[in-house]
Amino acid sequence: MLNFNRIIFSLLLLISVSTYSQSKISKNAAQFQLEAAGPGGLFTFNFDSRFAKKEKGIGFRAGLGGTPLGLLGYSCNRGFQLSIPVGINYLIGKTKHLLELGAGLVPSLIGGTKVFCLPEPGTKNDFFSDETSIYWYLLAGYRYQPVRKKGITYRFFISP
Repeated sequence: MLNFNRIIFSLLLLISVSTYSQSKISKNAAQFQLEAAGPGGLFTFNFDSRFAKKEKGIGFRAGLGGTPLGLLGYSCNRGFQLSIPVGINYLIGKTKHLLELGAGLVPSLIGGTKVFCLPEPGTKNDFFSDETSIYWYLLAGYRYQPVRKKGITYRFFISP
């Protein structure tokens, strides 16, 4: 039987949403972003900018994110995943409606309680421990970005 919380969490991982406000887009389109359910975890705060002095083309992003562990579903362990997503992206388009393609890596540190749990049926009988891992991500999606005006930029993307 499928757990409803796990289905919702899986959908959030596949379809991520990012919104951020900007006072004015600079010549390099530098922006601060607040992202929900992206490559960096449940919530991520990012800095995004272009390498060239224009609003489109190749750019980079770097951020700090996190996810509380044991929040969804059964778990007697509690902790937090801290992540540092970094990557490159490319914006394609002629107006404020853009296609965004990107890739990057996410170093992730997981820490929390180290408690032995009686497993849920079908799960591994193990201890939760501190661990560090690095994983890669790809993303493709839509970005609405006002051109050199005050406003809010929206991003919807898929990041397997």
